[in-house]
Amino acid sequence: MDMNLDASNLRKVILESIEQIHYDFAIENVPVDTIDEYKQDYSGYFDEIIVNGMGGSALPAELFLSGFFQLSNNKKLPPMFIHRSYSRARRMRKRSLVMAISYSGNTEETLSGYEASLESSEAVIAIAAGGALIEKAQELGQPYIVLPQPDPMFQPRYATLYILKAILTVLVEYGVMDSGVAEILENALNEVNPASFEEQGKELAQLIQGKTPVVYTTNEYKRAALLWKIKINENAKTPCFWNYFPELNHNEMVGFTNPQANFQFLFVRNESEQNRNVKRMEVMKSLFTERGLSVKEVVVPDYGNHLANLVSMILVGDWTAYYLALTYGIDPTPVDMVEEFKMLMKD
Repeated sequence: MDMNLDASNLRKVILESIEQIHYDFAIENVPVDTIDEYKQDYSGYFDEIIVNGMGGSALPAELFLSGFFQLSNNKKLPPMFIHRSYSRARRMRKRSLVMAISYSGNTEETLSGYEASLESSEAVIAIAAGGALIEKAQELGQPYIVLPQPDPMFQPRYATLYILKAILTVLVEYGVMDSGVAEILENALNEVNPASFEEQGKELAQLIQGKTPVVYTTNEYKRAALLWKIKINENAKTPCFWNYFPELNHNEMVGFTNPQANFQFLFVRNESEQNRNVKRMEVMKSLFTERGLSVKEVVVPDYGNHLANLVSMILVGDWTAYYLALTYGIDPTPVDMVEEFKMLMKD
């Protein structure tokens, strides 16, 4: 593996990724007069939370959905929905709390959704590192959060915890969650060390080389499987697929009776999981192995809380995608096809 291929030092970004959770955000143009109204009705002013976002900018909302219950301190919270398209979410109403998130600030679907949301909801917050989204919010005097951009090549898919912390900042400021949630989050991830998963990711990259990876987790960690897929797509520029138990046992597994590629299956689970879905993993591994399909069990340590377990599972995927790119002689950071596609859309 040629480490010189990593021109933007993505390895350093992964090593420092947990530190993002300590960043303190401020919301500009906060409507002080209405914020008090939201907080007076603390238990349920907003009907739902809607996140407008695409690609890496929507990933933190997926992570938040998975750990929402842990951060809520058992309070009843409004449901959260992710809108990945143009215009506003169809379910949006006046009392929807809307966050338009685009790391670059120039994602056309998110910009479209932001402008449409301003016409339908009384609480719309722009979150970006700059670009047209922040410019529009400033022009209209609407609330916004500016995300850090450590360097020009920093990628949205690695701003996950920055954006997650920004989402929490909004929810606290708008009275949906109490002010102690940031401390809960930081404490939950306190023991997670990205460096401890690097060797595991390197070994998995060697195993996957030349094959098409298929990542399976249990339902509880399905969003980690999605993030593995995205990172492998964007870092190694290669196909990757994902699904979760038990759903895949009712449909997808049958498709590998007649496989059309050289697949490498990765069954990823937390070491503490002891349930029927783990039994399903064991049975399916046996069925696949009998049929000549390659299955690798990937076990991630238990930290005693769901968020830390989820993030650690994502980190194994980060390192796997990173080293798979180097194995293929590819710089893991740039996504040239995405940039080319954007230019063609403009033309």
